[in-house]
Amino acid sequence: METSTFNYIAQIISEYPITDMYIERLEKEKEITVVKHKELVYLRDNQRAVERVLKKCITSVGKGVFDNITYDIIYELYLREMSVLNLDGVANKVHLSVSQVKKRRQAFFEEVAKERGIMI
Repeated sequence: METSTFNYIAQIISEYPITDMYIERLEKEKEITVVKHKELVYLRDNQRAVERVLKKCITSVGKGVFDNITYDIIYELYLREMSVLNLDGVANKVHLSVSQVKKRRQAFFEEVAKERGIMI
């Protein structure tokens, strides 16, 4: 995955916890322009993509890399309000090597990209 794509997916995932706030703010504005409408669609699509992959992690315990451990990795690195752990810290927390953490993160990112229709 190219660095620009990786960073784009990381941004989508990091914004997931506050996407509802953005959507609500846009919906409250009285005038719905084409630009606002496109932004709403974009935000909802991003939100659904991340949500679907997170659900795979929650409901697919023990099936490949989409399990509770991957959920914890993504939560600690991207979803937690005050992220304090780096890759080493997350690896220690979930009892995996840094390379295994990176592999799981990469699989998660690829799945989000697939959900968004992004070619990788």
